[in-house]
Amino acid sequence: MSKITLHRATAAAVLTLTTVLTGPASAAQVAPRAQTLKVMTFNTWHGGNRVDDGITKIANEITKAGADVVALQEYDADSAQRIADRLGWYTTATGTHVDIVSRFPFEKQDRTGTGNGVIAAKIKGFWVYSVHFDYTKYGPYNACWDNDSYPTIYADEANRGKQAKEVVTWAGSSPAIVAGDFNSPSHLDWTADTKAAHCNSVVEWPATKAFWDGGYWDSYREVHPDEAAQPGNTWSPVVKSTDGRPEPQDRIDFIQYKGGTLDAVASTTVGGGADWPSDHLAVLTTFTY
Repeated sequence: MSKITLHRATAAAVLTLTTVLTGPASAAQVAPRAQTLKVMTFNTWHGGNRVDDGITKIANEITKAGADVVALQEYDADSAQRIADRLGWYTTATGTHVDIVSRFPFEKQDRTGTGNGVIAAKIKGFWVYSVHFDYTKYGPYNACWDNDSYPTIYADEANRGKQAKEVVTWAGSSPAIVAGDFNSPSHLDWTADTKAAHCNSVVEWPATKAFWDGGYWDSYREVHPDEAAQPGNTWSPVVKSTDGRPEPQDRIDFIQYKGGTLDAVASTTVGGGADWPSDHLAVLTTFTY
């Protein structure tokens, strides 16, 4: 049984127990799950400044993808506002390196974490978080270039793990969608079945593990549970080597979620090609609720 299947089975068991204890809902209480919300995470490579006409290209890609809400990372000054203006959307416009743009109005905003690479907005009854975790001491370099020991890898990942736990704590028990650039691979990807593709290493990456332990689903890996057949790499369509060494290719951009009414029904990477304006691929997940 895969980790995703086991995680799903555990959640199903909890739901079954709850039904047994509280009784099934009546037909009048059960609403059809017909509504959808398409959420994208998009590292914009310094707000589109690394390519010609970057703002227009970013807005065009969001439109082509059909996203409803986009968690933005790595941008400059007013680029989120400019993207929102091109789309005719709403934006949190923090002026930091994380933001959210949405075709729907914000019910609330929480800027508590903007100094630590997090912004939150309540949209359609759900809290959506855009996150951008620490980029230093990148773990795959430890594993693939430096052949570091596991204790060294985990020590260097400690800050990203701490940031992830802080977001989990901040979000609390409310339904939430956390989307962003984790600057870390996933513990669901660096497994025994994929050691050959990951420098002969199996790593329980702390950032993604914090969300897993907090009851979150990794939306892409839930929809595509075979990590060997569909790795879903987002880093990098541009960077293939660094200082003459092969650049580790990994899935480091995620859309994590939790909440009884949310369900990920589709998830895909987005991007690539000559006009793509980022050094990351984006991720788009379709939720029903």
